[in-house]
Amino acid sequence: MASVLSRRYLTPLFDTPNIRSIEQASFAHEGDSFPMMQRAGLALYQHIIRRHPSLTRMAVVVGGGNNGGDGWIVAQLAAQDGINVRVYDVASSPRKGDAAKAESLAAAQENIHLCAIEELAEESAAVIVDALLGIGFRAPLSDVFKRAITIINALSAKHAWVVSVDCPSGLDLQSGQTELAVSADLVVTFIGDKVGHYLQQGPMHCHEIVTENLQAVDLSEQHQAYFLDPAALALISPCKRQPNSHKGTYGHVTVIGGDCGYGGAAIMASEAAAKSGAGTVSVYTQARHLTASLVRNPNVMALASDDAQIEDTLRSLDSVMVIGPGLGKSNWSKSLWSQCAQLSHSKVIDADGLYWLKQKPIAGKALVLTPHPGEAAALLGKTVADILHDLPKAARSIASQYQAIVILKSATSIVASPEGQMVIVGKPCPGLAKGGSGDVLSGMVGACLAYYSDAFEAAVVAAAWHNDAALKCGQDIGMVAMQPYQLLDYLE
Repeated sequence: MASVLSRRYLTPLFDTPNIRSIEQASFAHEGDSFPMMQRAGLALYQHIIRRHPSLTRMAVVVGGGNNGGDGWIVAQLAAQDGINVRVYDVASSPRKGDAAKAESLAAAQENIHLCAIEELAEESAAVIVDALLGIGFRAPLSDVFKRAITIINALSAKHAWVVSVDCPSGLDLQSGQTELAVSADLVVTFIGDKVGHYLQQGPMHCHEIVTENLQAVDLSEQHQAYFLDPAALALISPCKRQPNSHKGTYGHVTVIGGDCGYGGAAIMASEAAAKSGAGTVSVYTQARHLTASLVRNPNVMALASDDAQIEDTLRSLDSVMVIGPGLGKSNWSKSLWSQCAQLSHSKVIDADGLYWLKQKPIAGKALVLTPHPGEAAALLGKTVADILHDLPKAARSIASQYQAIVILKSATSIVASPEGQMVIVGKPCPGLAKGGSGDVLSGMVGACLAYYSDAFEAAVVAAAWHNDAALKCGQDIGMVAMQPYQLLDYLE
């Protein structure tokens, strides 16, 4: 992992096959699987009691699998401590294996009362344990699970504190997608954290996540990705200033784009590069946009395509080209792309640049692509649904096919490299759901690529700061009112 990204801020994330592999290796090492279920139930119970030391009543909603078995262990431990426990069982058939053993042990406790799921809506317990569905869940939900999850969420909205066993029930941990899932105040996840908690709808259903290893065997190198803790940004800035430095220390960025009607995209991207810390910035665009650019950003050198070649805007071989914001698909756009293809400089490709990349691939000293799911689908010749079904796979595929660093934008962003590195950054920010957000990001990536020696580092830092600044901007201005360029005032 790149040097500026300290491992203490990187949480390893696993997909379901990874976790299953570690589970099986752990069972084989221990010679039995039930002790791990008991440790899971104990860990979960301890987190509950630590947060609710005066708890006298608890509701546990259990499914038929091992996730439900963990719930039965929690019920048993709570009853042994004198807590009144009501268990709502939605299993459609008798349990087997470890789950059956856990149910049998809990059934011997006097403080446990088995209730019909129809009674759950009247539950008054302060704590509800969601032990319905585990990491192997795939849509669709059955009607009984839909009803149980809907009631749990309704109770959460009224009074209850909800803790989910391993993952929020109803969340697909491969994709982060859900038609309906429990909104958990706490998720106690086992062995390792799961990638789906950080994709698409996943973060909206996990208010807090804690990981319990459960004494599993150490197969940590099997992780699929990392999640970058936003706290890392206290130590990393887009282009950190040094006391003894000059503009050349921070590199040069040229933004190429802004066809007729799309000048704002190129102007926002160039402003983003400048405010992120690039030493010097140029914008190469249609002549009609020069005045607007100079009035908005007099520090940005604005050149018209009628008066110069793209190469004339570059200061050295270390200059970075940001290609695509407002580039369009016209003959003018095509001619600019052909010029770019002749240059070996590092490149950030976004928006319409990704359209031209698909038509005529180009290379560079370093290449960073910033697609959203629709653009990712076009790059791979797939549907948007295909991309959303497995965002990590899509990011890896684009990185490999185009030999580029990829920032796949969604509710959170996935940064992937051709060598297999993958970091998920950010939190959902609805204020970014408007035109111009990607243009700002591309400019920020350009500035970081000009500053950092490692392209993957540059992409991670830029994507993380883009999200962090947007969240702060939205809190200050409002998620509806904020405009993409305004987040640039929140980079320090």
